[in-house]
Amino acid sequence: MVIFTGGKSRAISSPRHLTLRHARRKVLHSKIKRGILDAEEDDQPILKPGEEKLNSFWAPGLEAGPKHLIVATQTVKAPGSTDDLVLVSEQDFYVDAPQFSLPEGSVYSCYPPSGYAEDHRILPHVVLTDPHLPWERRGSPKDDSRGDKRNKVPWLALFTFTQDELRLAPDALGGFQFKQTPTMAVNMTVGELWSITTANSPIGKKWKPDTIKDAKGDFIFMKPDLFKSLFSTFGDDNKRVVPPTPATTKYKYLSHVRNINTTGMAVAGVEDVGIFSVVVGSRSGPLENEAPVSVSVHLVSIEGVEDMTEFPDDKPLVAMCSLHSWNYTVNPPGMLNVHDAFVHLGTAPLGLNVLRAPDDMVDSIRRMPDKVSQRLAQRLQDGYTLVKYRVQTGEKTVAVYRSPFTPTVVAPLADREQCSNSGQDLQILDREVGIMDVTYSVAWQAGRLLALGDQGFTAALARLRTAIHTLAMKESKIEVIRSVGGGSSLRRRVDILQDLKETVGHLGRIHLGGGGGGEGGSGFIPGPPKQRWRRPRLTKKWQYPPLGFNAIQIKDIYLERATEAAFELAMAKDGKIYDETNDPVSTDWMQVLAWVMDRMFLSGIPAHYLISDPSHLPHESLRFFYIDPNWVDALIDGALSLANHNGEDRDRVAIKRAINRYIHHTPEHQTHPPQIPSYGFYLRSDLVTMYPDLKVSTMPPPPDGTVPDKAPLLRHDIVSDGVMLGLLDRLPGSEDFAALCFTQPPHQQRFAAGYELTKDEVDIEIGRQYTVDQTTRETDPLRHDALPPTIEMHPGDPKNWFIWSTDPSAPKNDLRVIRLPFYAEEQRRLLENGMDKSYFDDDTPNSALLAMQLNDPFYRLIVSAKDPAASSVFAKLLDTNNEPRALRLTNPPRIRRLVEDEDKDESEGEVEAEAEGDQDQGPDDPEPVPPSLSLYSRHESYQPLPHVLKSNLAPHIRSNLPRYDPSQLGRSPLSVINPPGHLATAVGASASASASIYIPQGDDPAGPPVYDCAVYTPGFSSVQTASADAALPQDLVFSIRLGNNKHNDYRLIEFQVIIPLGDAGNDADPSSYRLFPSYDGPGPRMLSNLRFVVLPALKDDADGVPCLVLRLLPRSANGWTAVTLVDELSFLLCLALPNNTYRGQSRTSLTLYTAAYYKYVSEKNPRRGQFTVTLRNTGS
Repeated sequence: MVIFTGGKSRAISSPRHLTLRHARRKVLHSKIKRGILDAEEDDQPILKPGEEKLNSFWAPGLEAGPKHLIVATQTVKAPGSTDDLVLVSEQDFYVDAPQFSLPEGSVYSCYPPSGYAEDHRILPHVVLTDPHLPWERRGSPKDDSRGDKRNKVPWLALFTFTQDELRLAPDALGGFQFKQTPTMAVNMTVGELWSITTANSPIGKKWKPDTIKDAKGDFIFMKPDLFKSLFSTFGDDNKRVVPPTPATTKYKYLSHVRNINTTGMAVAGVEDVGIFSVVVGSRSGPLENEAPVSVSVHLVSIEGVEDMTEFPDDKPLVAMCSLHSWNYTVNPPGMLNVHDAFVHLGTAPLGLNVLRAPDDMVDSIRRMPDKVSQRLAQRLQDGYTLVKYRVQTGEKTVAVYRSPFTPTVVAPLADREQCSNSGQDLQILDREVGIMDVTYSVAWQAGRLLALGDQGFTAALARLRTAIHTLAMKESKIEVIRSVGGGSSLRRRVDILQDLKETVGHLGRIHLGGGGGGEGGSGFIPGPPKQRWRRPRLTKKWQYPPLGFNAIQIKDIYLERATEAAFELAMAKDGKIYDETNDPVSTDWMQVLAWVMDRMFLSGIPAHYLISDPSHLPHESLRFFYIDPNWVDALIDGALSLANHNGEDRDRVAIKRAINRYIHHTPEHQTHPPQIPSYGFYLRSDLVTMYPDLKVSTMPPPPDGTVPDKAPLLRHDIVSDGVMLGLLDRLPGSEDFAALCFTQPPHQQRFAAGYELTKDEVDIEIGRQYTVDQTTRETDPLRHDALPPTIEMHPGDPKNWFIWSTDPSAPKNDLRVIRLPFYAEEQRRLLENGMDKSYFDDDTPNSALLAMQLNDPFYRLIVSAKDPAASSVFAKLLDTNNEPRALRLTNPPRIRRLVEDEDKDESEGEVEAEAEGDQDQGPDDPEPVPPSLSLYSRHESYQPLPHVLKSNLAPHIRSNLPRYDPSQLGRSPLSVINPPGHLATAVGASASASASIYIPQGDDPAGPPVYDCAVYTPGFSSVQTASADAALPQDLVFSIRLGNNKHNDYRLIEFQVIIPLGDAGNDADPSSYRLFPSYDGPGPRMLSNLRFVVLPALKDDADGVPCLVLRLLPRSANGWTAVTLVDELSFLLCLALPNNTYRGQSRTSLTLYTAAYYKYVSEKNPRRGQFTVTLRNTGS
C-alpha cells in the first residue's frame, strides 16, 4: 500500500528497513556534522516521533466535475514593427477523478474493523491514503461560493445504518432484479439506476449521461424521511429544520487531514511520515440493544445532493452511491472494550508471558510420577512440541521440535562447529525419552528450501562461489608452485614490471664471477658459460606438484586463500568494508549479504516454523521470546550449501567468514556493529486488527532533535490478521531501554459522541486545545484537564449537542447524530471563554478542531522492567553474552572420499633415490622413465578369488544373483500353476480349475487386493524383440497397479514376480515358451514408489525349471505395510535380453506368475496369480 508523504519517498524495500534507514540516517548526520555534506541534506522529518499535524482540508488545485478552461497567449513581435501579433488559444477540459468507485488501495483502514464489535457511543471513521480524495469533487457549490478559507465541504460522507434501514423488499425496485450485498448495497450501472421508477437519486442525467451511464457502482436505498434528516439541520428545540433543498454544509466538519510521524508503526512505518485524510461518521450505533447487533457503514458520495431542486418525497426510496462499506457489531453496555483489552495484555501469566505451551498444560504433565513425563514436561517448558516425523525409510514416528523463538536462553552448541551437507548430522537424540530432536535439522532444510525458492539469490550465490573459487585456486596454485620450484619459478606480470628497473644492472654484471645478482631471487646465477642461462627444471613427473582442488598442498592453503578472496569481494568501492550504506565491489556479494541478513531477521520463514504449536500464542496475549542463534546458524548454513560443485565445501566457510567480518565490523560513521535481533515479541489481539499501525516505541524517548544511537525496533510487521511481530536486540531494562510502550496510532484513534452515551443522557467533556507551540502549551498546568463543567444533556433539553430522535415528541432513538454545526460552534465558544488567549485564540470552528474534541481518550500499554510480572518474564530471556551474533558453523564439512587422494606422496626413499640419480644430469639429458605411480603391486602369480571378482565387476555387469530359499522364511516351495511359460490362451481354463489362484468375482470389498500387471518396452505396449543376431539388451517396464485395496486391512509382506527362464529355438514347443534365456543385467530398480525395494534372485521351481524371482519388499521396520497406502509397485528391469517370438512370428503371448504374501492370512502359502506378456517381433 502506497503511503502519501508529500515529498520524496523514503521507503526501503527490505524487511530490515528500520535498521537500514536508521543506519543511513546516522551516516548522513555524521557527514553533516563533519562538514562533508551541507545541513540542507538532512532528510529527518519535521514532525518528531509522536507528533501530528491536522489540517481542515487539502483541496487539489483543480476539482473534478466542472468544466475548466485553459487559455494560452503568445505575443509575436517582428523587428522594426510596432504592431504585435497576439495569438490566443482556448481549450476546455475536465479533471478525471473517482466518482462511483474508489481505486484499489484508496482505503487505508476503517474503524471499527469489519466484523468486530465496538461500543455504541463510538463514531465510525475511515482513513484514506490520498489526503486530497475527500475534496477532489465538489460537495457543496453553495458553500464554496461563500469563500470560506478555513473549511471546505467534501464530496464524501460516512453514514451508519441498521440492517432494517437499508433492507429492500423483493419488489422494492419495480421490475429490476437485484441482490443485496452483505452491507445491503445493490451493484448496478448508472443507466440501470436511472431506469428504476421507485427511487430518486442525486445522480442527475445532466451529468454527461453518455459518459457515466455504463459506470458501475454500489448503491444504497434509504427512506426519504431518513434522507431528509441527514441533510437538514436541527434547531435549539431539537426539531428538524428542513431547508428548501438538501443541505450538505454540516459535513465540512467531519473530514480532515492528519500528517503524522510514522516511527514505530508496522504498516505506515515504511515511510518517515504519512499524510492521510480521515472521514468521520456522525451517527452512533443503536442505544437500546440488549444483545450485539450488526450495523452497516457506508462511505457515500454526496455530490449532486445540493443540486436537487427539492427533497425527494414523491417516491418511496432515495438512492445514493456507496464507494466503500463494511459491517461491524454494536455491543450492549458492559462488554469487553479497548481499555480492558490493554489491561489484559499487561497481566501475567494469561496476557504477558514467554512463548511456550500454557502453564496449566505443563503442570498437568509434571504432576505425573514417571520420569518420562517429567522429562517431557521440561521439554515443553523449554518451548518444544511433539511433531509427526517420517524417517528416511518411510516409517512415521514422533520427534520434538522447537522454533527459533524460545522461552529460555539457548547457549551455542560447543560440539557443533562444522558445516552440514544434509542436515541429518544436526539431529540430537534425547536419550532419556528416546525421541529425536529435529530442531536444527529442520532449520537447515528450511534454509535450503528458502534458497532454492529464490532464483536471484541462488544465481548470485553460484556466481560468488565461482569468483571465490577462481581467485583462491589461482593463488593456491601459485603458492604451491613457488614452494616447490622457488620464488622465481613463476613470475607474474606485476613481478616482472616491478623488477624492470634492476634488470639492466643484472645484465651488465652477469659476466662477472661471484658478482651480485644471485641475491633477491632474481634468477641470474653467475657461472661458466654452460651454466649461464641455467634454470631449475622439474625433470621427473613425480616432481610436479598436484594442483587439483583435493591435493594435499592445495587443501592446506586453499581455505585461507578463499577467505582472502571473499574478503576482497566483500569490500566497497571506497576501500572500506561494504556495510549497505556504500557502493559494493561485487553486486553478487551485495545480494547474498542482504539475503543472509534478511534471514537473520527471520524474514520469509513460514509461520509454522516460527510458532510450532498454536497453543503457544493464545488469543489476547503478549509473548516475549529469545532467538536461538543455533537455529539461525543452521538456517544460514542450509541456504549457503547450494551451488557446491567441489565436494568438500571450503567456499561456504569463506563466505561465512566474510559475513562474520561484516557482523563484527563497526562502520565509519556509526558507533556500533550492525544490529541483529536477539529478542522479540508476538502480540495476538483484536487491538492489532483494530489498529494495524499500533505504535510500538521504547522509553525513555531520545532527546529532542537527536537520533538514537541504535534503532529501538529492528523489525515490526503484521504477520497475520491480529498478529504483530516485533524483533529487538535488547530487552527492557537494558541501557537506554527502560520499557516497551504500545500506543494507539494518531491517525487510527477512535472518535466518540461523548465519554458516556445512553438512550437517556450524553456526557461530554470539552478537552483543552491550543493554538501555540508545544513549549508554550507545556506551561499550562491544566493542559491535561477538561474544561469545567462537564456537559450533561438529555433528549428533551434545549440546545442539545446530540439528537436522539427525528421527532422529539415521539422519542424512538432512530437518528442518533451529533448536532452540527452547533457542536463545532459551541466547542469553539467554550474554548474561547474557558481558556486564556495566550493558549487558544481562534474565531472559526473547523474540522481539525472538532476532530480533536471527538477523539476518544487513547490508551497505551507500558511493559516496564520495573514491573514484577514483566521482570520475571525478562529474567528468563536475559542473555549475558553481549558478543555480536556471528555464524558459528565455520569448519568445512567432512566428506569421506571414495578413492585415495590424487597426490599421495611417494616414499621418501624413492624420492631421494631419484633425486640423487639426477644430480649430474644436464638440462639437455634425456628424461628417464618416471617411477611407477601405482599405489599397489601384486605378485605376478596372483590369481583373484571368485568372491573378489564378484565384488569388483564393472558397473554394467551383474554379479551372480543370490539364490532364493523359501524354506528359510518358513514358506512353501516355489511352484507355478501351469507348466512354465504356458500360453495365455489356456490360462483362463486352467485357472478356473485351480483353487490356488484367486479370481476376483466382481466387486469384492472384503477380498484381497487385485494386481494389474503388465510388461512392456518403454514407449510401447508390448515387449519388442528381434532375431538373435540383431537383439540388444533393453530395459523392460514391469507395471504393477493395485486395485480393491482401499477398504480392506491386508498387510503386504512381499510381492513376487516369477519368470521361468530357458532358451527357445524355432522348434520349441509353444506351450513352454519363456521370456528370458537368463538374466545377468545390472538388476531392477523402483520407478516411483520408493517405499519398496525390488531384489532379484534365482530359484528352481518344483519341476526343476530355473526361475528369476523379482521380490518387492517394503522398507518397513515391522516387515509389512498396509495395502491401503500402496497404489502401484512398478519397477524397471535393466538391460534384459528377451527371446524372440515363436519361430519369428509377429507376436507371441506367454504367461508370468505372481505370489503375494500377507501378514496373518498368507504368511506361508501365498496368494498366486498370473498375467499375460506379449512379445512383438520388430523384424530387425
